[in-house]
Amino acid sequence: THHVVYDSLAVKYGAAHGFGGGYNHHLTIRNCDLAYIGGAHQRTRPDGNPVRYGNAIEFWGAASDHLVENCRIWEVYDAALTNQNKSATVRQENIVYRDNTIWNCEYSFEYWNGPETSVTRNIQFVDNTCVNAGVTWSHAQRPNPNGSHLMFYANRAVTSGFEVKHNIFCNVTDWGSRYTGGWKTLPAMDHNLWFSEEGVMAYWFREKVGDFKDYQETTGLDAHSLFADPIFVDPANGDYRLAPDSPARKLRTDGGPVGAESLWNGSFDSATQ
Repeated sequence: THHVVYDSLAVKYGAAHGFGGGYNHHLTIRNCDLAYIGGAHQRTRPDGNPVRYGNAIEFWGAASDHLVENCRIWEVYDAALTNQNKSATVRQENIVYRDNTIWNCEYSFEYWNGPETSVTRNIQFVDNTCVNAGVTWSHAQRPNPNGSHLMFYANRAVTSGFEVKHNIFCNVTDWGSRYTGGWKTLPAMDHNLWFSEEGVMAYWFREKVGDFKDYQETTGLDAHSLFADPIFVDPANGDYRLAPDSPARKLRTDGGPVGAESLWNGSFDSATQ
């Protein structure tokens, strides 16, 4: 599938993925609501263990020139947004996730790619608002509770131009971000706002890093980012716009947005949907 625009759809109650597919290019997904995705029993392994998964938007295998913007995503078994691959040699490049509001998903953004002959290039996760990773319908059911805004599994691909900037990451049950093996080139992460009263900042290659300052020093990431309550307008009723005194506003000096400020329109009560 290629050169398709999906606009203003409500995609809900899917047993596996909301949007899912592989080996596609030039897809735009914008202004969509995605909720209650994934978690069904897909199959049983030979050892008797069940397989469950589900992402709101997943680009699998070869993927290029995609845009996901201005979507609202909540209550997802695994990741709200992800591009991932294993086994085959592929290119994943020129993928932009921006201005999305994500809450109550196990992961906000998940990524992994391999083998070493694969390529990851020009991936942008920018200006998104991500709230309550792991605070979802399925968290207690999982065999592996892993509430994390950024779930970065093994990445063996040749990687360049990977940016995670100007986002809000608020509240986690387990980790702010999680990294496992294989990374040779880390994402460029900066000018984000982090905050949580639970969990730890990072699971950094099997090391738990709890304090934000220790996280900056240990990882070398988020040098100009902040750890502070974002101060949303009315989070209990799903209004995740920034209040006038939000410290997140200090992260942009060019007048641009921080997080998905313009998305909420006053017509949606996320606490009850």
